[in-house]
Amino acid sequence: MPRLFIAIDTPATLADRLLQTLPAHRDIRPTPAAQLHLTLRFLGDCDAAATAEIAQALHAVDVKPMQLHVSGVGRFRGRQGSILWAGLAESAPLQDLFDSVTAVLDTQGVAPDPRRFRPHLTLARSRPGAPEPLLRDWLGAFHNLAPPPWSVDRFLLYESFLSKQGARHVVRDTYRPATPGC
Repeated sequence: MPRLFIAIDTPATLADRLLQTLPAHRDIRPTPAAQLHLTLRFLGDCDAAATAEIAQALHAVDVKPMQLHVSGVGRFRGRQGSILWAGLAESAPLQDLFDSVTAVLDTQGVAPDPRRFRPHLTLARSRPGAPEPLLRDWLGAFHNLAPPPWSVDRFLLYESFLSKQGARHVVRDTYRPATPGC
């Protein structure tokens, strides 16, 4: 069964810049630059019929070009380590896109995500062995990180393939404004 998620890509130059901020340590595993993205919605395993219906239904989302801004860094703590992330500044167009995607998924019978939408880019996963002072220093040094914004004019439906070497993401479909330049 396809394992799906809906996302916005990050430009390669921005991905490289963000990943260069990370501390080097064997217990901190950076996200591959080519996989750095903003997840709008994780769908998980979907059968072939549901995948086709969702892929088609997402074409009804009105994609409006927007600018996104990285705004600082943070971490989500868990039992098996932490997620190190770069946050995104509040954005009405991004929230509108998220709400539109959610509405379309609702028409397809996809249950709403119980978690609040917190726009971020996952930069790395740190194991419990990562030194706390190293992580705190990184959080302190980059809490005001604000590289130049980037333009977004599309979102994507991805399929994720998991292996011992890590995840591999493949684009299933691309969603752009109905009229170019609008």
